Amino acid sequence: MKAWLGGVLILLAGCANVREGATMLPVMGYADSQGEKKPAAPADTQAVAPQPVMAAAGGDTGQVDSISALAQKVLLLPFKDLSKYRGPWEIWTALPGSLADSLARNPYILPTAPDSAFVAGLKGRERQGHLDWDRALELGRQAGVDLVVMGEIEDLSMKRFRATVPIGGYRSYQGVVTLKLLVLKVVDGRPAGELRQEILNDSKRYGITNPAVNVPLDREYFFLGETPWGTEEFRQTLVGGAVIQCLGKLSADLGNLVQPPSLPSVSAPKIIDIDGLQVYINIGLADSVGNGDKFGVWDHGRELRDPQTNTVLGFSLPRRVGVVQIEQVLNEHLSIGRVLEAQAQIEKEFTVRAE
Repeated sequence: MKAWLGGVLILLAGCANVREGATMLPVMGYADSQGEKKPAAPADTQAVAPQPVMAAAGGDTGQVDSISALAQKVLLLPFKDLSKYRGPWEIWTALPGSLADSLARNPYILPTAPDSAFVAGLKGRERQGHLDWDRALELGRQAGVDLVVMGEIEDLSMKRFRATVPIGGYRSYQGVVTLKLLVLKVVDGRPAGELRQEILNDSKRYGITNPAVNVPLDREYFFLGETPWGTEEFRQTLVGGAVIQCLGKLSADLGNLVQPPSLPSVSAPKIIDIDGLQVYINIGLADSVGNGDKFGVWDHGRELRDPQTNTVLGFSLPRRVGVVQIEQVLNEHLSIGRVLEAQAQIEKEFTVRAE
């Protein structure tokens, strides 16, 4: 009964005249275009400091396996906030931090999140994503990563579409998140790609409704910023759900972006020359190879001999003996790479595989 009466009071507050249209407030906004004042928070409601969900840089440091050597090391810098959001969440680090958490589930990506000691050393406006291209690449080289991700927050808000009449009314709500990412390759300073996702998480409540039904969403509309970032309560909100969907899609897009191309299998790509840690490989533009791609290096298998007669019986199965990264694509069928890891002597004619 109390909840129903609360809904009636909220409804009647705007029913002196029939008003129709759509309004939108940035999360924790103070007024909409119809002049509504932000109601006072209940006495038991206290603002909670933002608690971004962050991923540990580099994933599990207790085990360096064959997959981690092929993984792309990604530095996530603070995102620049271009939205109209005005609230307590530090979204410039909370959003890239949550993206790092999502990327950490991909075994071929090793993210460094904005809560790392390295990024924490940024000064002034840099801590809020005000970084240019050259500065981002400089930070990437200092951190020893393969890719740097810069981001812009175009929108983070909750919209409310409504019409109220004396005998009833309807309202619908949307959580809106729009993010744009620029991915830079540290090896050559060039862009690896640009990604953008916009998510509209709709409450799907249309038609004439019991006014009390909207009370929880009204509270969310005005007081959402008081929900701790990344908590289960946050994930149940419209904006929190939009954040999860947006970061999930961007995580998948980024995974596809950094995945090396499938190499031709008819004529096996191979190392054709070695000079210290520098190798020449017979793959290039025609194979869709790009600077920064990582590939496994495989030997031809060990020679197996009969222990009594010393007769050669055959060869063992090939094994991966190292990892190389493309530093420069020279032409259609030639690239220069660098050995990143070697468990055994890497020799000419060893094959190169995408994994």
